[in-house]
Amino acid sequence: MRLGLQTFCAHRGKKPDNVDRILRFAENARDAGCDLIAFPEFSVNGPWVTYDPDARLADLLTDAEPIPGPTTEHLQQEAERLNIAFGVGIAERGLAQKPFNAYVIIDNTGIRHVQRKLQPTESEMAFYRGGGDHIAPLELAGTRIGVTICADNENPQLHQRWHKLGIDLLLEPHYDCIKRFQKAGHSWDDLLTFNRQDTLHRRAYKPAQKLGITTAYVDAKDPRTSFDDHPEWPHFVTGKSACFGPQGTVLAENTGNEESLLIVDL
Repeated sequence: MRLGLQTFCAHRGKKPDNVDRILRFAENARDAGCDLIAFPEFSVNGPWVTYDPDARLADLLTDAEPIPGPTTEHLQQEAERLNIAFGVGIAERGLAQKPFNAYVIIDNTGIRHVQRKLQPTESEMAFYRGGGDHIAPLELAGTRIGVTICADNENPQLHQRWHKLGIDLLLEPHYDCIKRFQKAGHSWDDLLTFNRQDTLHRRAYKPAQKLGITTAYVDAKDPRTSFDDHPEWPHFVTGKSACFGPQGTVLAENTGNEESLLIVDL
């Protein structure tokens, strides 16, 4: 498999714009020969979190959609046109009021896999419900894949479960927030150093090194242009993506704080 990891900035409430950008990035990945292009958590709808004062549950309920639904059907058509599979984060409308924070993989045959975030974080609970304990791998382009969304990767038992299920690749879509109270530094470089030594190390490097699997960590980019913009925001998003092979070998990584396409041959 040739895997593309696309770091990009999705905006809340801008679903048509986000999907248009997803398709443009997918064309680049197609031209690079990728079988699958994987995007971060929240990539279709953008992030709906409590530290955004303008985020409203009522608006998310309008923005969410079922799976299958209009966006997944559109992406299936584009997957057929481009001959590439998509992995995207989407707000999935269900039978209860709050949607699931879900990740869906779609190719030209349709929906291949849906993974719901098992446990929403504190900042997501006002908008999303938990997805339960169900996990299952999928086969794509000769690779057995598991998906674990963002903070669910804090559970080593989940990684061990994936290992027992015989996956080759653990795909880890993120919207990885570093909070100001963590005192990670005073510049993007400081934050990226903190991320490499903390979240990226713990959630992606360690399971690859310990379990002998490949991990692919794909993060969103922060919407700010300058580090000093929006001092009232309590968080930063690093825009750091990386892929680790068995034993923790670095297969690819971006600089961080950038929109970029990483290409990895597995």
